[in-house]
Amino acid sequence: MMTTPGRTRIRNRLAASVVGAIVAVLVSPPLATGQAGPEPEPNAAPQAPPSAKSEPTPPRIRGTNWAGYVVTGNFKSISAEWVEPEVACSDTGVIQRVVPWVGLNGTLVNGKQALPLMQTGSEAICVSAAGALASLPGLAIVNLASATVANNPAWFRNAIRAAEGVNHQMSQAANGACDTLGTGSAPGAAACAQETYRMALWEAYPANPVIYPDVTSAPGDKMQASVDFDGHAYTMTVANVTQKWTRTTVARSDEPAQTAEIIVEGQLNSALPGFSPIVFTNVKVDGKPLSAFKPVSYSIGATNGELHPGPIVNNGTSFTIAK
Repeated sequence: MMTTPGRTRIRNRLAASVVGAIVAVLVSPPLATGQAGPEPEPNAAPQAPPSAKSEPTPPRIRGTNWAGYVVTGNFKSISAEWVEPEVACSDTGVIQRVVPWVGLNGTLVNGKQALPLMQTGSEAICVSAAGALASLPGLAIVNLASATVANNPAWFRNAIRAAEGVNHQMSQAANGACDTLGTGSAPGAAACAQETYRMALWEAYPANPVIYPDVTSAPGDKMQASVDFDGHAYTMTVANVTQKWTRTTVARSDEPAQTAEIIVEGQLNSALPGFSPIVFTNVKVDGKPLSAFKPVSYSIGATNGELHPGPIVNNGTSFTIAK
């Protein structure tokens, strides 16, 4: 799911249509805008009023394609629950994604990205053929950067910014064309018709994400996800409590878990779709509440506004991400 420094790959199970064929090529690129991005702001915002019963406001890293919290240390497990959001697609010329997940590794530790990033969760994606095609150049830049300069934070950050610029220009052009064509019966209009797909997946970045092909989710479904490390392997589990399915993958690695994340991910700097608030609950890192650590807040710098997590509440085990 991630691709640290920048990610935006779309998945490969959508082969039944023209959109699916294009989407198959777009397996989401490294998420790294935030990973190799700016340092946390030196001055944290003021603490929330005591009546809010929330933890002090953590420092924030802005302009990534992650919204959520990241902690650094030596970890064995991360887990959380959430409810699948309603999603309203817009901007037919761009790809729009909402991807809640939990993971271990992926962010910078002492100037070097902690890898592999092991993560699992769910995804809702709005895509048209026009949007998928418009995203290809930016994704190509991100994927090239991931394969060549991912371990050089400055170079990688510059590549991600270039990819975001290309993505913005191409998506604006596609949006303009789709505004002209519409999505009706005009020639070419079918390329602008958006569809929404939902899926569950896991990823051991820098390897590509893997979709579980036999399950899906629906708005309102209760989800659970966890990643556990025993020193030699990572066990990634995602479950839909409402539909009563669970999927588990074990990926072998002796690399230690140096960071832990609870994230909603977007698509480069594309516009975000409309979505109902995502409330992460029962958030635990090594069995302890998130507030027991020193979390850093990440925010998505989308073209239609910044998306960032709300305060950590409920004894340090819950927070909301709302558009």
